[in-house]
Amino acid sequence: MSWFLLLLLLAASIAAHAAQPNILFILTDDQDVTAHSLDYMKQLQSILRDGGTEYLNYFVPTGLCCPSRSSLISGQFCHNTGIWDNGDLNNKTHLSGGLKKIIETGLEKVTISTQLKEAGYETYLVGKYMNGYDDGQASHVPPGWDHWYGMTDTAYYGSHFSVNGKLLKTSKETYQTDFIGETVANFLQGRKDRKDVKPFFMYVSPFAPHSPSLPAKRHASLFSNLSAPRYPSYNPLDNIQNQKPSWIKTLPELDQTQLSSIDEFYRNRLRALQAIDEMLLNLTTLLDKQGQLENTFIFYMGDNGQHLGDFRLPAGKRQAYDTDVRVPFLVRGPGVPKGGRVTEIVMSVDLFPTWTELANGEIPNDHVVDGQSFTSLLSGKVSMQPEINTFRSVALTELFGGSSNMGQRYHGMPGYERNRFWNNTYQSVRIINGSDWAAHANWMYTEWCTEEREFYNLTDDPHEINNLVKKMDPMLIQKLSTLLASLANCTGSACWKIDYGRITEQASQTINYSGKLHCFNPPDMPGDRSNDEESETDYCSGMYRYGFPFADSDEVSADILEQWNVCERL
Repeated sequence: MSWFLLLLLLAASIAAHAAQPNILFILTDDQDVTAHSLDYMKQLQSILRDGGTEYLNYFVPTGLCCPSRSSLISGQFCHNTGIWDNGDLNNKTHLSGGLKKIIETGLEKVTISTQLKEAGYETYLVGKYMNGYDDGQASHVPPGWDHWYGMTDTAYYGSHFSVNGKLLKTSKETYQTDFIGETVANFLQGRKDRKDVKPFFMYVSPFAPHSPSLPAKRHASLFSNLSAPRYPSYNPLDNIQNQKPSWIKTLPELDQTQLSSIDEFYRNRLRALQAIDEMLLNLTTLLDKQGQLENTFIFYMGDNGQHLGDFRLPAGKRQAYDTDVRVPFLVRGPGVPKGGRVTEIVMSVDLFPTWTELANGEIPNDHVVDGQSFTSLLSGKVSMQPEINTFRSVALTELFGGSSNMGQRYHGMPGYERNRFWNNTYQSVRIINGSDWAAHANWMYTEWCTEEREFYNLTDDPHEINNLVKKMDPMLIQKLSTLLASLANCTGSACWKIDYGRITEQASQTINYSGKLHCFNPPDMPGDRSNDEESETDYCSGMYRYGFPFADSDEVSADILEQWNVCERL
């Protein structure tokens, strides 16, 4: 090969890297939008809200950690990944989710890390990866990561990490979020003098504000006068609660012990977020000093939301309501409008194709993503608040499995199986500013495997308290059911290309609703259950009358935290 050709290739490589922006992705755990957690993060408001664009209708397909994170790295809905839950129902011959199933199904072979590495990026992961990634799995480093600090123990003080396959146990005085921020800063510092530096993709995933939401000691006394929001959905009376489907309608009112615990949990969540806020400032300041900030996209997102007493549910997730599936999403970077607000629906399955396009990368032909690139929205070249949403007007959300563990108070109630679960299988659509019969819509429509249904008009009812499914025109409900059926097993562009006229034609053939969704009832899951850890079930079932002890007055010892981690499959 001639020197001239070599120089041309080198010049082309340098030009390609110059055109590839850095990508810093910060993923929080269980952070809400509906309880306004972002309003208590001063640095985020300045750096991302004022300095970038906020996406007001950003949804995750499944309001639960492992399915949500699997969808994020693969660009696929959980009905395509097969990651139904956090591994709650794993047994000897059946895997429902978690790391074991991710490895078994080969989901890691093509992910955002493999494709960005292939596109010439230096890839980093620091923090939480997937549920089930524990100390015993520390030698496992998923494909595509050049630098791996996967968290194997999520303790807020003294967390453990796999450092490129070798277990590292931090000291009991080391606060997890601070360690993560310092590790990322060290990575950035180590790059500045290298001659072979590539663009970077950094996936930064602290555990906060996930329960038990232990704040850094320097933040432990903040927000002492705050309480969880008292929306109309908060611990409602029977006239609202009875409109809910399935097991939710049967829940008793939360008592004062639970309400006080939720308030303290809310305060601790905000406290735990302060270290992330500080980390965001530190990293952006460092990038600015290095002259990299203006060539770096910063994406900030929560993996799922959190309900806080809504519909008598103690703190948790896994539901189709906005509390659980509408999450924070903010972006700043090259060409991103400052102070922008996007009302188009965007979903976490859209990140894979978006990041791949930003990186000038490629998605293999045999890997079908269910999302689409939203680079046109990032640049502000299209309307960010259109009257008719043209990027996406429907978000599919789904969960196949059980409810959150809600505590001993609920034992003995009908359907509370194995002392841990209610049957909680549903599929749902959020429709915002569609066309034709869905013009100006702001709706949520859900079908449960029990053949119960919900319909809410969030324009008039933003807290989803008035279930109008029996009051609406039956033809509208049939259209919604037909729309949901068209998405229930969708792949690729079928998950976001909506032909409302075609839906009307299909719906007009019948107006008789019939249930289509199989119940993933925990006791009836397939597989040999002889190896179930019944001792663990007993261990968890007697844990606390009201679930985790969120209140300051409760003792939170190391043994209690270890027990909580086991019972919640963290």
